[in-house]
Amino acid sequence: MLYMEDHIGKIVISDAYLRQLTEQTVMQGFGIAGFAEPTLTDKLFEGRFSPVDIKADGDKLEISVHVKAMYGVNIPAVVNALSHKIEFVIEDAVRIPVSRVRVYVDDIAAL
Repeated sequence: MLYMEDHIGKIVISDAYLRQLTEQTVMQGFGIAGFAEPTLTDKLFEGRFSPVDIKADGDKLEISVHVKAMYGVNIPAVVNALSHKIEFVIEDAVRIPVSRVRVYVDDIAAL
């Protein structure tokens, strides 16, 4: 949960809302086939795998996303566009600055 307070009152932004907003943005991204599936290591040692991880770093957010890219796309261009789009959508929706967006391409989807 993120809390913001000003002269009008207190605003609470839930982690679920931020995660859902990020997931919708990722699924609309060009060249993205979906989210990465958890590996065996993720299942055994971490117990819980989430393709979207959002952490509050002071008054800024850090977002990590694990995706599956489409075969044949320019991966650096897709990752760059997706990270900028996530940053823009989150900052526009909740007015909290995003310090870093990490996009991990864990798999390539075959045609």
